[in-house]
Amino acid sequence: MERWKERVYATYTRTAPTSNPAYGARAHERQQYLRRYGSFLPRDLAAPILDIGCGTGGFLDALRSIGYSCVEGVDLSASQVQTAAARGVTGITHTPALDYLRTRSNRYATISAFSVLEHHTRDELFDLLDAVREALQPGGCLIAVVPNAKGLFGAQVRFADITHELSFTPTSVAQLCAVVGLDAPVVREHGPIVHGVASAIRWTCWQAIRAGLLFARIAEGADWRWRVFTQDLVFVARKPGDAPTA
Repeated sequence: MERWKERVYATYTRTAPTSNPAYGARAHERQQYLRRYGSFLPRDLAAPILDIGCGTGGFLDALRSIGYSCVEGVDLSASQVQTAAARGVTGITHTPALDYLRTRSNRYATISAFSVLEHHTRDELFDLLDAVREALQPGGCLIAVVPNAKGLFGAQVRFADITHELSFTPTSVAQLCAVVGLDAPVVREHGPIVHGVASAIRWTCWQAIRAGLLFARIAEGADWRWRVFTQDLVFVARKPGDAPTA
């Protein structure tokens, strides 16, 4: 790893910008993670799940709070892993995700990567996703959140963090998954989630704004596909094969 990245990741807990609405009070953090990604999780609470780039362990904590018993995390930043340990979140390994994945063929029902893939060069990204595919069980899924270059404020996310290398669109995500051998992804917006009056107002305002963005896209390019305009997008892609029955 380049020396400048080592310097940044050594202080990442203190210096990393974040637009992730899941951060905050612990109960709220858990609710946000589960509202966003709960529908993609395996029904079997004993299914093995890995969160790569798990940071301070918020998603692992959320999974354990609803009974998942076989969850692991891996992160490159020692400061993030130390903060997770101070929060009482265990099961996190401080090591490069690629090295970790290469020793765990066909192990996981689900692998998550929230705001992780954009930190890699293209060569690194393809190596990582090849390893993700190999580490997934047949029918297992990758859940990922990445900057959306098609989004209204996508450039802000792409350049907000000095370690970011890439941004994506729904079409480049589909292309990427096809090349690495994952089934066609489900791509969704990563926008406001209703959990109170203020968030309901934000959600309603966003629906009006995105309608205008869609109209502009149709007017400019006669293209109404991929109605994904949030600054991040979430995609779910599966390894070919039948998922094990619970």
